[in-house]
Amino acid sequence: MVSGGASRPPLAGLAPIEAPDGRRAEIFQSLEHCDRAAWDELAGPDAVIRSYDYLRAVAGAGINDCRYFYPVVFDRHGQWLAHCCVYTITTDLAQILPGLLKPLARGLRQLWPRFLQVRITECASPHVIGHGFSLRPGLPRGPLLMLLEAAIAKIARASDSPLIVIRDFMNDELPDFAALTARGYQQVSNQPLARIPLRWASYADYLAAMRSRYRKDLGRRLRRAAAQDQTVDLLGSFGHLAEACAAQVGAAYARSKGIKREVLGPAYFRELDACLGAQSALLVATRGTEMVGQGMVLFDRSHLIATYSGRGDGPPDDIWFQLLDSAVRLGLARGLKWLNLGLGSYAAKSLMGAELAPLSCFSRSRYGWLNWLMRKVRRRMEADLPRVHHIFQDKD
Repeated sequence: MVSGGASRPPLAGLAPIEAPDGRRAEIFQSLEHCDRAAWDELAGPDAVIRSYDYLRAVAGAGINDCRYFYPVVFDRHGQWLAHCCVYTITTDLAQILPGLLKPLARGLRQLWPRFLQVRITECASPHVIGHGFSLRPGLPRGPLLMLLEAAIAKIARASDSPLIVIRDFMNDELPDFAALTARGYQQVSNQPLARIPLRWASYADYLAAMRSRYRKDLGRRLRRAAAQDQTVDLLGSFGHLAEACAAQVGAAYARSKGIKREVLGPAYFRELDACLGAQSALLVATRGTEMVGQGMVLFDRSHLIATYSGRGDGPPDDIWFQLLDSAVRLGLARGLKWLNLGLGSYAAKSLMGAELAPLSCFSRSRYGWLNWLMRKVRRRMEADLPRVHHIFQDKD
């Protein structure tokens, strides 16, 4: 198992950052150098995507050309005050260009194949939606954020990365991180998070809350799936399916028309299975004995988080709705508060009751043209949003 970039030589220029009050930010290049209990105590029970084991799993998964870093803020006595996860990833920014400029970008790539292929330094929970900061409650956030931001900037310089993106913040989280604007960051939009508030005591109550037409539509889809001998099982151990899962996620990736980045291999599924234990599971749709679709889910005290899903090359045959329905049932059975369904496919997810929560990022570059391009993100993200369905009786 690879851990936190341990297979690569360390980067130079990542010395600790000292503050006048004795606090310091150290930048670790492997989680092996971080204390698991101290890390998870700061992350808390409602943040599996910031947990030691999740970060260990994704670092070992070998996704794209990612390299991971772990800034930690200590006080003068060595107590942990804050931490975050930072990673670098090469991203094709031509995907967010205005439509009229895309042919120009394709032409320039005939001469410069890596035109607009930019190594981005991101601070976030990697490969899922959610910010990457864990801060000790009761302390002023500003000074802690400034130390962590200084560490992020140092990682970007050492990695020769021209663009920093700190993501993803929901509207009610933005005031806590407003101090980032003092460092020259601009606030830009990401696509919204599709999520279902699990406010019902049971699955029967969930169905009863739907408007009649949507309840009947879901019932029809599920009956069609059942008529094809299609079922969904929850697997707590799924590493043996890693190759098949990666192939199905790859097929879904190839069909997608949205913004594309992370390319998963089998190691992603093996690492999550090995590292997260009961906090991860795989929903597997089978028709007869054939696996026709699957979806990875993570758990913490409050959330069920759907990460990557895939299906075979044939027609959908209501596979997505059957998997989503199983995720709703699972979240309600566990008494969770939220089912987070990620980005994209908003119309389909809204048919299961998903609402769209706006997300924002903070970005900064030393190049003016990159700052201009990031300002285009809001219009691109908002223009791509489809009409969503409001399926519950108590919603307008």
